[in-house]
Amino acid sequence: MEEVLTLEELAAFLKVSETTAYSLVRTGEISGRKVGREWRFLRSAVVDWLKQAGQEDEMSNGTVMRDEQGGEYKVENGQEFVALWLPMTREEKTAQLAKAEREGVNVSQLVAEYLRGWEKA
Repeated sequence: MEEVLTLEELAAFLKVSETTAYSLVRTGEISGRKVGREWRFLRSAVVDWLKQAGQEDEMSNGTVMRDEQGGEYKVENGQEFVALWLPMTREEKTAQLAKAEREGVNVSQLVAEYLRGWEKA
């Protein structure tokens, strides 16, 4: 039978605080199940998660990075997300910023238009 860990045991196993362990769970980094009011985790799934983290390319694991304009972005499953995790690439963001500057309009309006077009696509 597989070993099942509590949140406290997960934190001890990872050698992190319970707050950090809970944050990993809350953000979906580590999967678990709530049983009643308590979290439970398969030890083997946690070990697999640790092994996978060492094998992933930094650009594809959801690591938040800074772009040339100082904004944040990350890449997940080959898709790039910027700022508030908008579904646009850094190149598209740069183009939107340049267009806003060139036309003297608000960047938020351009992004909103971009998102409306993206949503319809």
